[in-house]
Amino acid sequence: MDMIEMRVEGIGIDQGNRTLVLLRDTERRRFLPIWIGPSEAVAIAMELENKHAPRPMTHDLMTSILSELGVRVSRIVVSDFRDSTFYATVTLLDETGVREVDARPSDAIALALRAKAKIFVNEEVADQTAILLQEGQELPLGMQTDEDSTAEPEEIDRFMKLLQGVNLDQKPS
Repeated sequence: MDMIEMRVEGIGIDQGNRTLVLLRDTERRRFLPIWIGPSEAVAIAMELENKHAPRPMTHDLMTSILSELGVRVSRIVVSDFRDSTFYATVTLLDETGVREVDARPSDAIALALRAKAKIFVNEEVADQTAILLQEGQELPLGMQTDEDSTAEPEEIDRFMKLLQGVNLDQKPS
């Protein structure tokens, strides 16, 4: 299975007041929006902003438990997209070997950020759900695309409509 490394571009709220995490492929400027719950959005946003709650949040607790057990999160993969739902796996590593655990992408991303683990997306999932912008296309996020990026006009329109009204500066409460 070919995979694409992604980074978290940000957390936002769409026009319908639904929260999403936006992943970005640094090489090809593919963007992958994944709608998530508000609690997970807060957990991801707090880690992105290096803010910590006075008491451990769920993903902090999970990270601490794994660490105490000598288990390391080596990576997460957004591995599948079926029936309008994304699926992910968390790859765990310890002295006995490697294990993969099924997870929601939002939880997997929150965990990966805390564990400083890499985030990947299965290339087939990216081909099916991500948007690839063409060279020079201005992104609504104030970024420029790579020179080798290509996209069909309908892909650009779909992406622009998708992000219309998404505010990556507005944080979930």
